Amino acid sequence: MLVLSVVGTACTARGRAARPDGMDRTLRVTEADIRRDAQLLAMLDTRRPDSLLMDSLLADGSAPRRARAALAIGQLRMSARYPQLRRLLTDGDTTIAANAAFALGVAKDSLAVDALAAAVGGAPDVVAREAAWSLGEIGEPSRAVLDVVLGDGQPAPLRSSAAALRSAPVRAALVLATVKLRPAPVALVLPWLADTAPEVVRAAAYVVGRLRAPAGARAVIGVRAHPDEEVRQHVARALVRATAGDSLGPLALNVLSGLLRDGDWRVRVNAVRSLSTFGAMAAADVERAFDDTVANVRVAAAESLSVVFERDTIRWRSAWRRDTLLAVRRQLLLQTRRLGLPLFDREAAGWESNRDWRYRMAAVDARVRGTDDERVAVAERHLSDPDPRIRSAVLQRVGATADSAAAARARLVAERAASDPDSIVRAIAQRMLQPASASTRSPRRAGGESALPLRPLADYERLVRRWGPHGKQPPVAVLETDHGVITLQLFSDEAPLIVEAFVRLAESGYYRNTTFHRVVPNFVVQDGDARGDGSGSAGFALRESYSRQRHERGCLGLATSGPDTGGSQYYLCHASQPHLDGTYTVFGRILSGFDVMDRIVQGDRMIRVRIR
Repeated sequence: MLVLSVVGTACTARGRAARPDGMDRTLRVTEADIRRDAQLLAMLDTRRPDSLLMDSLLADGSAPRRARAALAIGQLRMSARYPQLRRLLTDGDTTIAANAAFALGVAKDSLAVDALAAAVGGAPDVVAREAAWSLGEIGEPSRAVLDVVLGDGQPAPLRSSAAALRSAPVRAALVLATVKLRPAPVALVLPWLADTAPEVVRAAAYVVGRLRAPAGARAVIGVRAHPDEEVRQHVARALVRATAGDSLGPLALNVLSGLLRDGDWRVRVNAVRSLSTFGAMAAADVERAFDDTVANVRVAAAESLSVVFERDTIRWRSAWRRDTLLAVRRQLLLQTRRLGLPLFDREAAGWESNRDWRYRMAAVDARVRGTDDERVAVAERHLSDPDPRIRSAVLQRVGATADSAAAARARLVAERAASDPDSIVRAIAQRMLQPASASTRSPRRAGGESALPLRPLADYERLVRRWGPHGKQPPVAVLETDHGVITLQLFSDEAPLIVEAFVRLAESGYYRNTTFHRVVPNFVVQDGDARGDGSGSAGFALRESYSRQRHERGCLGLATSGPDTGGSQYYLCHASQPHLDGTYTVFGRILSGFDVMDRIVQGDRMIRVRIR
């Protein structure tokens, strides 16, 4: 960690950086250093590649700066510089080589396959791991390499393959890389379920679980009692009805029933979801999940009840009585409406006049699942709701009305809403009133972020001084929630623009009394919309800032709705999500408060975010 000190107009600054061996060394940072890092940051932010500047940065005397430049080549898709990245795979500085390997995957440079294969075979672990990841990102051109390295056709790949000679992190990365191939070589992955390293078994189980590959069902059942909870999560995820088939169906049901008693709630979430795919034959087990002490397990159980309880009104009413949590009851209401069962209509009618907008929103969501005529009737009734979130929701639900008579009424609703005091409501109404051809020319959604104005170079220099590699100690964010405190380390060196925006919003009070508007059990917890419904924004756009930080449990990521659309919304991961790596930006990680994150359900409150 480096603390920058600038005195007067002096052209030098001093700081201290921690070495990997624990010894400190004093660094001398010049104004020229600040300017060069600012130029690189500006190039990344504006997405305007400058070949001359990049060549200069790659030849810089600072190894960390060369490493950042290597990463930027991939993010900026500077194809003319890909050959230089391939050469950097053998650089003596492993950070430079690892960044180059990762960047080739971000760029999906198919011409790099041979160089990456060589790195997998002989480079240091940190480089080989990134090279393996990149082979997966490149996809089909890497198939032959992955086949050979993982021991295709060998009787004992865990002993005799090239992968067997590498460390566990590299072996795991090679196994994970196969998940990007289509079709995935499942037979190549299955032997690695017997690896002695938990992270390799976890990778193999992830491939089978994510693909839900029938060819891997029997093998993955064999690791159902593995001591690593993530392995068990992937087993539970894999055993859906389509994967198990008729022959393994009874065994899969029995395994899932056992996993529903697992000590880790995330295993139980995956188990109840897979049980739901078996329909009515799993009803007793799914019903048992409503006694779980973890709210998110009960939410997951409620999500697919229409195919499990079917029209068994006794079970439906029992589930409603057992759980008063809004997140659960909302799902019960949605599922019964999907079946056309009016079991909870009286309760929903009461919610429509509830003082808490979240209850009114749940009632509206349930009622707009009906016919075009019913949806328009809901919009007509709620267009005068005092909360703009309700007004925007009912408008969105009637936007695709097909029935001609209902469409005419929907247009009248849109005309009323076109002068609404809320900008998002007006934007939705105006899109509804546009001709279809005009709508297709303007795909920007309500609540989408607007572009940031171009910054002067001095602004990037300020950011480098504060948040970049020469900045002060990386900041810590303290999230105060209804369930307790979550403390996060922010990666200001790797994502300075994103961290700066997050800190600025936190210090301005933007994250005060917000709502966790999206919680997907065992996936993500999402916040950062001051409106609380996911459609709001802070009025600016942030670009992705990829790094070698992975989507592991407890990571902090930038939520987007497409390339370079980040803003105020962020997410925390309940579990590792390798498929998000290189696609979304990780800009922090939980230091403490994992249990608090696990207790949050959709609709819970963020009290405030403090920066220290």
